[in-house]
Amino acid sequence: MSTVVLGQNVIEVQYRHVESDKIVEFEYKENEYWSKVKQAAITDGNLLATAFFRVADAGIVSDPTMPTHAFVLVFKDFEQLANSKSIWANAGKVLGVDPSTVGTDRISKTLMVQRYKLVDELPLQEFKYAVWNYSKPKNLNGFIDENIKLWKPHFKKNLGKNGFAGWGIFARVYPQGMNESSVLTYDHYTTLASAMNALSPMDYDQSIISKSKMSEYDPNGFRYRVLLELIEFQGSVE
Repeated sequence: MSTVVLGQNVIEVQYRHVESDKIVEFEYKENEYWSKVKQAAITDGNLLATAFFRVADAGIVSDPTMPTHAFVLVFKDFEQLANSKSIWANAGKVLGVDPSTVGTDRISKTLMVQRYKLVDELPLQEFKYAVWNYSKPKNLNGFIDENIKLWKPHFKKNLGKNGFAGWGIFARVYPQGMNESSVLTYDHYTTLASAMNALSPMDYDQSIISKSKMSEYDPNGFRYRVLLELIEFQGSVE
């Protein structure tokens, strides 16, 4: 068994809950104003990329503890993450207005913030939907090793087929704990149908299954899966 070697990029995921009657306003302000702030950070070299997602069923389920949206910020390394406050400190200059007048904090609730280290991923391609798979494997090294050596080549071979558009794996940095997932894998799709199909029970190539030890590494399977629609992607992770 090989030792896990992590990549450089650091990913911050922030989940928000927005009441159904505020979703249109929330998305408008994020797209019209705060995307400009993040683009300025990318241009200035303070951020690599960012993505804004709407969670499936947003506006339908009223449970305030459930996320309706997610933000992903991709940083070059921990140092860039540690200096991320500079992104928002520059907001007034970028927007040309008082940031508090176009803020979204009062119409949304931040539910959680997670930080990850990139382990591996396929080159980014155009996509519209994402499935995030949270897991807490019994054997983290084995789980990651198999994903890289067995599943990554399989997914690479299937890029562009049946709406499949990408794959990656992140290791959780913070928060950590007994009740926290330790790893996240993601799959990208070009259509809602292809994403939904991936979530439904399906038979994988038996030649792949026969080589897998996932039942040993992660006997309980994914703890949580999220289906998201991409609203906007900015920057590059190359």
